[in-house]
Amino acid sequence: MVDENSGFIDRVFYALSNTTRRNIVLELTKKDLTVNELAKKYDMTLQGVSKHIHVLVRSGLVVQTKQGRTKYCKFNYQHLSKISELLEQYRAFWERRLDALDEYFEKKK
Repeated sequence: MVDENSGFIDRVFYALSNTTRRNIVLELTKKDLTVNELAKKYDMTLQGVSKHIHVLVRSGLVVQTKQGRTKYCKFNYQHLSKISELLEQYRAFWERRLDALDEYFEKKK
């Protein structure tokens, strides 16, 4: 089943599939940081970190604002509820399946 959220969900999971991007998200859950502050935390060029930030912005997980010549990055908590709903659906599905499997084995005894 394809719905209007599948592109969004694909972008979020793609963004979180990379360790550096997950770490950037974790940093931004603590406080808003500039691109330069984020770049100092990683052993890569400013351009490399900027590419990771761009992926996070495109996914909607990060919002960038500009004050003068400085770009600030902020974590966007809004999207967590959509992802949480999706994961809850998967959890409920597998829980039902595993309960049915338990029931099957109980009957076999």
